[in-house]
Amino acid sequence: MFIAWKARFKNKMQTRNEAEFDWSFPMVLVWAQELTDKRVTIKEFELAKKRSMDLDWMPNNAVEFLRLVRGENINPYPSLETAFHVACQNCGMRGNASRNWTHETVHEAATRIGFGVLASATEKFKPEFARVYMQVINEFDNGASFTIPESRRIEQKHIPADEKVADDHLAKIKAMLAGVGA
Repeated sequence: MFIAWKARFKNKMQTRNEAEFDWSFPMVLVWAQELTDKRVTIKEFELAKKRSMDLDWMPNNAVEFLRLVRGENINPYPSLETAFHVACQNCGMRGNASRNWTHETVHEAATRIGFGVLASATEKFKPEFARVYMQVINEFDNGASFTIPESRRIEQKHIPADEKVADDHLAKIKAMLAGVGA
């Protein structure tokens, strides 16, 4: 990205002297850390990079860069309102319904509280959900990893029987029913 910016923005990227923090490898590391902390996706990165090439000046930092795709909402987590609604809705689903948790922090908060509790929760439960959800977000920001499990449905497979084994078994059943061999 910095190489593309150097070609596009030319002397706008030059600093006044060597002592200033230049757009060099240390700056790449700073940006990489900031973008990782903000949990940028590959799709977001590519789109922001593309949009940055249309600017008169390159973004000064990762926050400005991410605003190109996220707008003013740099926070990667669903709002409390959205998270609570999604958790209650998903916990209320039964059977093989397809659930969209929107973010792994919402699923983790729902798991900690309990699906049964959230399935019948009202707005009065939102403060308790908020407490758990903020704790999960804090842990996630500090490096904890949560995953949304794959669907737990058992896939139905048809496995054909070996004909010889099936025929032998059928012959034994017929003999038993006819009273032969007893």
